[in-house]
Amino acid sequence: MKSTLQNYKNIFSIIKNKKYLTLFIITLIFTALSYYYILSSSAEGILDFGKYYIYFDIVSSIIISFLISLLVTLTVYSYKIKVKNNNKFAVASIITTILPGSLCCTSVIPSILALIGFSTSFLVGNTGKIQSIFSVYGPLFIVVGAVIGWIGLTQITKDISAGCNIVKNAVNDECCESNYENKN
Repeated sequence: MKSTLQNYKNIFSIIKNKKYLTLFIITLIFTALSYYYILSSSAEGILDFGKYYIYFDIVSSIIISFLISLLVTLTVYSYKIKVKNNNKFAVASIITTILPGSLCCTSVIPSILALIGFSTSFLVGNTGKIQSIFSVYGPLFIVVGAVIGWIGLTQITKDISAGCNIVKNAVNDECCESNYENKN
């Protein structure tokens, strides 16, 4: 538990640096606006939340964009300190959360099925059934994307903390929180 708290303290010490704070804020604004547009334009959550779906879209956009912005910022930082990380979680989180808005009620699924070679009668009869999965379970996709983002955040903070400990021990160099407390 103590090491987990230290890992999250490292996040705040990294974000204190102006260039990482700027990257975080720009990424946060861009992803929040993008996710809000994607979710609200597809009326994500309207089946579950009725007329209150817009609040679900706003909260989901903020949570997902916050996690993705932290993942992007920490990934950039991890490359700076030469720590190997697994940024597959960020990509998986992004893909999982945009699936419902991009595949429900669009021509993507029928086009893919037509390219595979399905007949027109199959497309007419089954495309709506396939697309309804993304409509009905859209909020679940968003929750799963947030969980994947949280797992990725936990993993990258462990990687950065481990990398900082190796650098401190090997080279006697300052890393992570002590580095940024002295600079800005």
